[in-house]
Amino acid sequence: MTQQARVCAGAAVGSLVGAAVAYLFFTDHGRGVRDSLEPTVDDLMGEFQRFRRTIEKVGEMANDGLRAFHEFQSARAQYPDGGISH
Repeated sequence: MTQQARVCAGAAVGSLVGAAVAYLFFTDHGRGVRDSLEPTVDDLMGEFQRFRRTIEKVGEMANDGLRAFHEFQSARAQYPDGGISH
């Protein structure tokens, strides 16, 4: 993509974003759209927060599993015959 094409694409995207913002903030219908979207955005934010907490829990479980594995390896290393204790 040439530099001129990038500039044209950037200008087009900027114009579209500007038009959308102007519509949403400066027209009565746009305000109505924003008002109807707000509960959906709030719900979406709540779902993202739940997802983040789930990912954190998975990370904690992975850390616990890794710690248990290292403890097992450490205990196994105490036996010179390959980890067999009998």
